Order: sequence, then C-alpha cells, then structure tokens
Amino acid sequence: YHYDYSPRDVQQEVFIRQLIIAKAVALPIVIHNRESMEDMVRILKEYFAPEYGGIMHSYSGSVEMAKVFLDMGFHLSISGPLTFSNARKLPEVVAMMPLDRLLIETDSPYLTPTPHRGKRNEPAYVRFVAAEIARIRGITIEEVAEITTANAKRVFGIGEKTKEI
Repeated sequence: YHYDYSPRDVQQEVFIRQLIIAKAVALPIVIHNRESMEDMVRILKEYFAPEYGGIMHSYSGSVEMAKVFLDMGFHLSISGPLTFSNARKLPEVVAMMPLDRLLIETDSPYLTPTPHRGKRNEPAYVRFVAAEIARIRGITIEEVAEITTANAKRVFGIGEKTKEI
C-alpha cells in the first residue's frame, strides 16, 4: 500500500490470485511488502502454501514479525539496510534467525550498502551485506556465501528436476 495507486480490495484480490496460481504450479512466492503488514499476514495465513516456499524480499521488519514469517515457512532476504549505521532491528533479526532461512540480495539500484551509500547500488555490493552478516553471526564471509547459495538453490529448486507445469 505504500503508493496506494489502486484500491486496496483490488490489490488484495490480485495478491490472493497470485498465491493461488503459485500453489497450483508449485512455485515459491516472493513478497515485496510496504505498509500492508496486517492485511498481508492475514491473507498469507489463509492462502500461502509453505511446501513450495516463499521469500520476504529485502526484509526490514522487527524480530517479532520475522518470527511470524519464519513460523510460516518463509526465507528472509537481507539487503543493504543491514549495513546502515542506524540499523537496529535488522542486526537482531540476522542474529536470531536460522541460517537455513537466510538469503541476501542487493535490491539494485536501491538500498546501497555502506560504504557506498548515496551511489547507485550494484550486484557486486552484495558482498558488504554478506560481510555484515558474517560479523554478526561470527562466521566467515565464505560460509555466508555457501549458506545463502544453498538456500537460494533449495527455495528455487535449482539443481532439481524441472517440474511439469
């Protein structure tokens, strides 16, 4: 609802239809949520198919909401804001979440991580997000890369037999 250019009931109906389609074709969903948390969670509880997976894109919410999404079976994808000096909630989320549900992303061209804030974001900058995750979790950046690559392959079925649609 951040931009709210269309009626909320229409947005909700389209969202429900997308969830139904994803379930019908056995594919994961990727959620980009801005300012619609209550309605989104209500709809997901009814229509989300956790057996096919889901990702919260560029997650920036609280530990409490992270627990709700993790309990529903979602992966949380972390991006540049984790590296910001004013990041308070995200480091707590990264510290508490299971590593097998962690993904990283750039959100290019937006949300450029420190030390490149103010510039256009690039895929190469994802390493700064990985480095901050490594610092918080007390593991190496290589381990973060291995873990998040394995998680992405698992959630998207990469390396598995292609599903008939």
